[in-house]
Amino acid sequence: MGNRFRRLAITGLVVVVVAAGAGTAYAARSTSGPSYRLASAVPAVVTASLAEVGTLAPVHQADVGFAVSGTVQAVAVQPGQHVRAGQTLGTLDTTSLQAALNAAQSASANANLQVSNDMASQDAAASASAASSSSPGTSPPPASSVVASLRPLQQAVLAAQRRADGALAQARTALAQAGRACAPGPSPAPTPSPSPSPASPVPPPSPTGSPSPAPAAPSPSPTPTAPAVPAPAGRGTALAPGPAPVTCPEATRRVLAAETAALRAQETLSGRLTALAGALAQAIAAAAKSSSGGGGSDPAGHGGTGSGPVSAAQLAADQASADAAAAQVTVAQQNLAAATLVSPISGTVVTVSATPGTAETAGGVAFEIAGLDSYQVVTQVPVTDLPQLKAGQPASVLPDGASVPLSGSVVSIGLIPDSTGSPTTYPVTIGLAGQPSGLHPGGYASVTITTARSVGVSVPTSAVHKSGGRATVTVYAEGKTRVTKVTIGTIGPVMTRITAGLRAGQQVVLANLSQPLPDNNPASQGPGFARTIPFGGGGFTYAGRPG
Repeated sequence: MGNRFRRLAITGLVVVVVAAGAGTAYAARSTSGPSYRLASAVPAVVTASLAEVGTLAPVHQADVGFAVSGTVQAVAVQPGQHVRAGQTLGTLDTTSLQAALNAAQSASANANLQVSNDMASQDAAASASAASSSSPGTSPPPASSVVASLRPLQQAVLAAQRRADGALAQARTALAQAGRACAPGPSPAPTPSPSPSPASPVPPPSPTGSPSPAPAAPSPSPTPTAPAVPAPAGRGTALAPGPAPVTCPEATRRVLAAETAALRAQETLSGRLTALAGALAQAIAAAAKSSSGGGGSDPAGHGGTGSGPVSAAQLAADQASADAAAAQVTVAQQNLAAATLVSPISGTVVTVSATPGTAETAGGVAFEIAGLDSYQVVTQVPVTDLPQLKAGQPASVLPDGASVPLSGSVVSIGLIPDSTGSPTTYPVTIGLAGQPSGLHPGGYASVTITTARSVGVSVPTSAVHKSGGRATVTVYAEGKTRVTKVTIGTIGPVMTRITAGLRAGQQVVLANLSQPLPDNNPASQGPGFARTIPFGGGGFTYAGRPG
C-alpha cells in the first residue's frame, strides 16, 4: 500500500511539471542506474531577445536660434509653455536690418538704372546710324524701327547674362553641398543656412578702345547666391523628417551637372554678345562715315554725352552687377524676416536663454522645444550584440513606474560608438508606436528587442551543450543515454530551436538527479563538476564527481 501511494504521488508530480512546462514533458525517471530529469523535444515558438535599459526622448525636438545677429527686442514664451508650430518665440530689433534692406534696394535701383543707361546709349548710336545711312534725296528710315531691331539683341544679352549668373550660383551651391557630403567623418547635425555677408558689387570693366565684332564673353565677378529662405524654425537638432541627406556620389553628380549647365549658359551668352556687338559695330561705322570730323566720339565709351555707345560686353557686365545687387536685396529681406523667430514644431518650451535687451549671435540656441506627441527610446548596446540587431525589429518598452509595456521597433542603429571603455557601446533608437501619454523626457525604460523568432522542434536551452562550434544534446531512450550532435537555430532564454539531429517526441536529459547538489563545503566540491541550468525562468544546479 505504501509503495502504491508513492507511485501515485510520483505520477501526480509528473503531471504538474508537464503543465508548468507549457507542452514540454519534464519527468524524473528511475532505473537501476542514475536518475535523470528529462524533457521532450516538441514543436514550439522560440523567441530570442536582447534586454537593455534606455532613456526616453521626444522624437521631434528642436534647438531654435535666430538666423541673424542682433539685439533681442521681446521674448514671447517661457519654460513649460505649450506652443504650436509657427507660433512666435521672440523677436530682434529691426532698426539695423531695415536700414540694410533700404541700402540694398537703393544699390539695386542704381544698378538697374545703369543697365537702362547702357541700352539708351546703344539706342542712340543705332538712331544716328539710321540717320546717316540714307542716300541723298531719300528719306532716312525711322529711328524707332532701327532701335526696335536692336532691342531684341539687347534683351537676349540681358536674359543670357541672368541665366549665366543663376547657373554659376547653382554650381557654387552644389559644390558646397558636395564638400559637406564628401567630408570625412560623421555627417554634421543639420544647421541653418547662415546669412551670407553682403558681397562687394561687381566693378564695371574699364572702357575699351573700340568694339570688336565678336568679343569674348565677359567674366563678371561672382554674384552672391541668394540663400534659401530660412525656415521660421531658425535652427533645429531633430526636427520633423526632411529630405534625406545627399550622398557623396549624388553630390558629385550634381556638381558636374551644375558646372555643365553653367558652361552652356556662358556659351549661349557669348553668342548673344557676338550678335549684339556686330550690330553695334555696324551702327558705329555708319555714324563715323557721315561724321564731319568734329566732336569725335569714343565708340567704346560707357554712355553719356560725347561718348560712343556702350559695348555689348559692358552691358552684360552691368547686368551682372544688377543681378548681384538683386541678390543682396533678397538676402536683406530674408534677414529682416528672420528677426521674428517662430517654433518649427508643436510642443513644450524646455529652456529659454534669450533675454530682452541682450545680444544674440546668429546660429546660437535661444529656445529648446520638445514635441511631446511622440517618443523614442535611446539605449546603448555593446558591440558584441550589434550583429543581432537590424532596423525594423520589434521591441517592448516598459517605462519606469508603468505596468503595461509599450510596443515599438528599432528605427536606427548608430555608426559611431558612444563610449571608449570596455565594452564599446553603440546607440540604438527604438521608436514607440502611437502617441503614448504620461511619459517624461529623460526618464528610464526597460527595453526588450526581439532579435529572432522561429517555429519548429525545440528543447529547453539548458539541455543544449556547446563546445566551440559544436552543439550536442544527451538523448534518453530505453533506459540509456547517448550524446547526439545537433544543429541549433534560434536560442531563447528558455527554449532552443533544433533544426537538425533531433525529432519531435525524443527525450533529452536536463540533469542527472543522482549527482549531489553543491554546498559551501569545499571538501564536497573536490574533483567533479558543477553546472547551473536555467529552468522555466529560474534555475537549478546539479553537481557530481566522476566515477
